[in-house]
Amino acid sequence: MRRFALAVVCLSAVALVGTPAFAHLDMTDRYTHGACPASAANRIDPINVVFTTWGTSRRAESQVEAHAGWTAVSGSAQYFVDHGGCAQMHTQRASGHGSRFHVRLRGQHADPTLGWTATAAAHHEDLVLFPVPCGHAVDANGPSGSGFDQARDELERRFTSAGHVSSRVWWGNTQSFKQCDGDYAASDGWAVFIQLHQAGDS
Repeated sequence: MRRFALAVVCLSAVALVGTPAFAHLDMTDRYTHGACPASAANRIDPINVVFTTWGTSRRAESQVEAHAGWTAVSGSAQYFVDHGGCAQMHTQRASGHGSRFHVRLRGQHADPTLGWTATAAAHHEDLVLFPVPCGHAVDANGPSGSGFDQARDELERRFTSAGHVSSRVWWGNTQSFKQCDGDYAASDGWAVFIQLHQAGDS
């Protein structure tokens, strides 16, 4: 009986040690950043897509390639915040190298309700060559929304067409960002949550 009790205690201790200290999706910082430590001054893009259920960074990456056809990997690094820690993105994918759709992703903590999660900052951007070459600039606000809204909507359309369930959550991350061409772009504040299937399923 003592041996059984000791075994139970040991197994319980292992379970406690193996449980993450922050077992949920952190939604307090809803922007990417240009460096660490993260601050309001170095925000770059709004986070507007969250992959859930089987939303590891690798799974999200492969599903973006499969459903959206975004396979290019060029782009600068940005940083994400998770439970107060600041870390570089895990991966990025784009529809090309010129004017394109582009998304940066980072896997986050698993959530008891949402499952494995990855947060993403998606946008459509133009390659600016005239009058002064300056690189990529996110599309300014317009009738179809900003480049942030357009890319989020494109990902949602591609994934739901492939049978994935999506929903929208108001995040309110509507800060306007000046682009290298002088225009301003801002998200409408809505984030789309997309459920990913287990590896092996489409």
